[in-house]
Amino acid sequence: MLAPDFDYDAVRRDMPEARVMRGEAYAAKGWVDLVEVFPTGVLAHVTGERGIAYVVEVAVPDGSDARCTCPDFEDSGLRCKHVVATVFTVLDADDAALEAAAGRLTRLTDLLEMEGRDDAGLAVERARRDPALLRALEGEPVS
Repeated sequence: MLAPDFDYDAVRRDMPEARVMRGEAYAAKGWVDLVEVFPTGVLAHVTGERGIAYVVEVAVPDGSDARCTCPDFEDSGLRCKHVVATVFTVLDADDAALEAAAGRLTRLTDLLEMEGRDDAGLAVERARRDPALLRALEGEPVS
């Protein structure tokens, strides 16, 4: 898989250092769940300090085309710590982790179809934006 080629220095540029450090800490704690990885960007679910998972989309190379469902991003439109955490996780991931994320939703759709779910495609599309639904469809306990 051709990993997204993020320019981490550009992603961090003009961000407060405290925000960057918190994003890196989120990544180090494993709070980033890579949902889809493409050569052009990534979709992830990032859990915040309060246990709320946010949906993050970041495009290469510099993260200027990024979106996050957290209040900070929605209020300001500026890159947030969740964007930093996502990019940092992608850059730190090994090939196996990137491959797993790249095919994750396709495998889930196939599994649901094999189970006879007529709504497999719709369910997986909803799960892209709903971390709890994704975990439930994948058979993980939902807290």
